[in-house]
Amino acid sequence: MARHPARGPVSAVPGRLGRRAAFALALLSLLPFLNGLRADFTFDDKAIVRDNPRLSSPDRVGEIFTTHYFGGPLATAKNFRPVVLLTYAVQRWTTGKAPLPFHAVNVALHVATTLLLATWVLALGMPRRPALVAAALFAVVPIHVEAVTGIVGRAELLVASLIFLSALLFRHATDGPRLRLWPYAGALAAFLLAVFTKENAVVLPGVVILGELLRRDTGEPLGARLGRKARAMSGLLLPLAAFAAVRYFAMGGLVSRKEAFFDLDNPLAPLPHLVRAANGFWILLRYVAKTFVPLGLSGDHSAHALDLLPSLSDPRAGAGLAFVLALAVAGLVALRRQPLVSLGIALFLGTILPTSNILFPIGTIYADRLAYLPSAGLLLAAAGLAAAVPGFSSGFRAAVLGVVLVTYAAATVARNEVFHDDERLFGEMVRQVPRSARAWYNVASVAAGRGETVAARSSLEKAVALFPRYYDAWALLARIARKEARWDDARTFYRRALSLRTDYEIGWQGLAKAEEEAGRLVEAERACADGLQRLPRSVPLLLHRATLLHSLGRLEEARAVWRRALAVEHGGARAHTGLARTLSALGQEAEALSEARRAVLAEPGGLEARLFLAERYEARGNVVAAAAELGRAVRAAPRDPKPARLLLELAGRAPLARGIASTTLPAIERAFGRPARNLSLRARIEEFRVTASPSQRASP
Repeated sequence: MARHPARGPVSAVPGRLGRRAAFALALLSLLPFLNGLRADFTFDDKAIVRDNPRLSSPDRVGEIFTTHYFGGPLATAKNFRPVVLLTYAVQRWTTGKAPLPFHAVNVALHVATTLLLATWVLALGMPRRPALVAAALFAVVPIHVEAVTGIVGRAELLVASLIFLSALLFRHATDGPRLRLWPYAGALAAFLLAVFTKENAVVLPGVVILGELLRRDTGEPLGARLGRKARAMSGLLLPLAAFAAVRYFAMGGLVSRKEAFFDLDNPLAPLPHLVRAANGFWILLRYVAKTFVPLGLSGDHSAHALDLLPSLSDPRAGAGLAFVLALAVAGLVALRRQPLVSLGIALFLGTILPTSNILFPIGTIYADRLAYLPSAGLLLAAAGLAAAVPGFSSGFRAAVLGVVLVTYAAATVARNEVFHDDERLFGEMVRQVPRSARAWYNVASVAAGRGETVAARSSLEKAVALFPRYYDAWALLARIARKEARWDDARTFYRRALSLRTDYEIGWQGLAKAEEEAGRLVEAERACADGLQRLPRSVPLLLHRATLLHSLGRLEEARAVWRRALAVEHGGARAHTGLARTLSALGQEAEALSEARRAVLAEPGGLEARLFLAERYEARGNVVAAAAELGRAVRAAPRDPKPARLLLELAGRAPLARGIASTTLPAIERAFGRPARNLSLRARIEEFRVTASPSQRASP
């Protein structure tokens, strides 16, 4: 082997992507997803991104790192994914809650992943044409829509891009005679970000080793190369150690306990290990099939959606394992002559394993988005296999590829439309998986949101018939019964939900509200108290109970509960305001005003504390202070007519308030129009104009 006098072995020049190929792949991965940019927030996008209070401002960024993915203390966590949450938070701070920027970032990440995949495969010295074909297929396959167009699929995109980036940086850092520190640090940083984006990033060391085992761009002997890079490879254990330490010490274990998973989401979770593994192998066949033949794609595969193996005696029990073994054998056979096939098979099997439910249960049984990274392996293997088939001209191959790409791209465009809004997405779910209880529940939630209680009730009855232990469905049935003033039914349904899950906060809240709406305040307070026995730190239950105790005249008890809520919530505005009202009722006016001011500090944009302050100032005869507080309330909530109306009414009663009202009137009219679009507010404005002296009237 030729040697450089100073730098040791000279490697063959690695394949480069090139500008033309990069531009073509970028365009190919962008165009089919453009119509997805019009989509709204759908499904989990709302809870995780749009409505997540932890993402609301930089002041709350610490909560992203001290709570788990779905919210709540780390000790109760299944998943800890602060990096992806931080990306959502930064967008909330900078671009607000408009869905378009979130979709745009997802599409950009998909473009980046496609380019990084192609760059990595070519850098390994793999054949150029099939490598580019695989990347082109990766750019357009419809199974990727859930990861790209579904905003919460961003974790899959980030993990895939960071894995390929880290692998490329590792290669660049370790290919010379000396370790290049900055690329190596970049590789470790990318890996660290990846594992705290989503747990399946733990496969990265395997991807790096796989690349070293199969690369064809160097003449250095494999043993010598692995030996030379062994220390650098051992450094990849550092991000893994950090990941393991957080899970072990903060979350109580590396793998969540089986009981942590609701079998509605993953019916494999409670099964014996071997039966679960047999089903996991069988479901791998579904991932393969849906990647290449994307018919019947669905956003839900929860309980009863898939036909599972009930036991190891099922004839299908060995089929999945046999398929995996056959793939592994094919990869070994192809190792010498078709390394791209071997690379693809190994990449697929290695990256699908953590989410397959074979080794341990996860939070879901199957999801299209989980195929995002593993599909790269399948497509590499398919492209390598197709290139090895003899007897076809390059023109014929190009024509076939063109047809396949156009077909996949068209299917991707059509699939994007399904994610346009919840109504389309959930409607598609029940059409594709009519046995899914969750799909029917989702359809019901949309109908209930539109006030279509009959349709919602019908869908929910299907959901609980399919899965009788679906406590969320029973609670939604109860909420619909409340809307229809069927208090006895509401009480029965809430109690059914609570019998299935005794620590169900929504159930206890709903039961208390149902009793309150039925005029049974004592029973409502008792429901809150019973719920707090099981959930002693539930802020909603504490706030509701304190409010009920105040209404019942049990003011000393209400004060104690308000203070308990403040201790749990660390100074929430609602608790401060509620305590202020109770203290005022107890005759402790100075303390009440102090608590209301604390509420304003905790939530400057909140109304209740400012309205309470205005009310108490007027009661004490300080009309100017009351008007000033109402003026601040108008500025804090310019679209809410209540503070504007109260300010104008106060000005009608008290001449001293008219100056502040006159100053505020232009802002009120800018917000509500002139004449005001709100009829009640319009009447108040006209009355104010009549009563105000000429010197105090707002200019026309």
